[in-house]
Amino acid sequence: MRNDFRRNSNNPRTNVRQGKPQSDAPKAEKPVRRTPLTFEDIKQQVAAWAENEHIPGKFQAWYTKESIPEHSDWRILKTYRGAQEILSIEAPAHGMTAPELVTRVLEQLKKEHLHIFKKALRQIWFRATGDGRYALLVQVNLKGKFSVHGYKTFIDFVQRNCPEVISCHHIQCLPDLAFDPAGTTPMKVEAKGAFGSDFMPIGDTGISMHVLDWAPRSRDSWIGLPLRIQNAIHPNAEDSFFEFYSGSSFVSSSLASQFKRVVSMDCREYAMMSSRLNARNAMNDNMKFIRSHVEQEFFGKFFNKEKNEGRWTFYFNLPGDEPLAQGVAQAAALSRPERILLQTSNLEIAARTIRQFRNEGYMLRKNIPLYLEPGSGKFEILFLFVPDRVGILGQNPAQKQRSRSIQRPQERIFSRKTQENSHFSQSSPTFKQRKG
Repeated sequence: MRNDFRRNSNNPRTNVRQGKPQSDAPKAEKPVRRTPLTFEDIKQQVAAWAENEHIPGKFQAWYTKESIPEHSDWRILKTYRGAQEILSIEAPAHGMTAPELVTRVLEQLKKEHLHIFKKALRQIWFRATGDGRYALLVQVNLKGKFSVHGYKTFIDFVQRNCPEVISCHHIQCLPDLAFDPAGTTPMKVEAKGAFGSDFMPIGDTGISMHVLDWAPRSRDSWIGLPLRIQNAIHPNAEDSFFEFYSGSSFVSSSLASQFKRVVSMDCREYAMMSSRLNARNAMNDNMKFIRSHVEQEFFGKFFNKEKNEGRWTFYFNLPGDEPLAQGVAQAAALSRPERILLQTSNLEIAARTIRQFRNEGYMLRKNIPLYLEPGSGKFEILFLFVPDRVGILGQNPAQKQRSRSIQRPQERIFSRKTQENSHFSQSSPTFKQRKG
């Protein structure tokens, strides 16, 4: 899931940090710097994939917005060149100019009175709210009174000189790896607030997220994504919406007023904290969060309850390169939703999942390419599936054993014995009987 953290523990820098001699160690190869794909390269790649995989459905216009540096996540990261420690700025996308806040903090870290603090520092995340403000996450190993004093001095500088910073938290990870909200390696993270709230607003939407929760590093396109989804599906006021892998439940919270009922699901603690806060703050009391993994067994348990009947829209926002778990596509289709939305960045997984839903009687209606982090070379595609009501996929719904009706019956009879069913038969009269 997106809240865990990814880093290679077999790193030469580990030996440097432990003070091991470097004389006998082989020289590390210089990292290969790869230029991110341009927007045109990405468009050509998606078009070639659609042709090679025979992807049906209409490809709509790309959805994206220009990323403003002040509306994006930045970080100051410690790197190593041999035994030399270097603090450098990592941009959210290639070619972006760092905001003045980030350069101001970096210059402050170079001052002599913060030397001990800088030695203990691992990284600083500048998490953007999307309206020009930031929440700071300082990953530093505070061992000894000098590093603690340096940290307090740094916090005092931020509070006095950085009004755009609304909160600051000290984080430590076990194992001692670099924190990344979008990582996938299981890790225990402890966060202690220096000042400000544990939650940060998402632009001016009125929706919040935990400071450790996942979000795209560029906020501008992401903040506009719920409206793009709404325009793609045109929901009915009596419909219900279910967001899987929901994170902070930003999409479902944004669309709550468009649906009769909204449910979101995620297995992570920070997602639960963010989602429940947004549910409490919602204008309509129609939101619910379920903390669970997205598994095949869930669909039968949830949708066999009479209170959960209705016209549902499923939204699967797959994290990273993860596919749907075994049997989830089949179980989701058996729940008879009105629509299925699938968002993924992995084209191989996309092609396989499209075939799975087609085999279950759901045809691909729309393909919406998403470029949520311009300049990063990362892209996603949002697929919209609808039930095949007329047998376009070669499966006549009228001849299927299970109903293709989207509104499932309110009453089901499972236990009636065959002997109890009444049978009526009428034999055809003979020619003489008809003449008589």
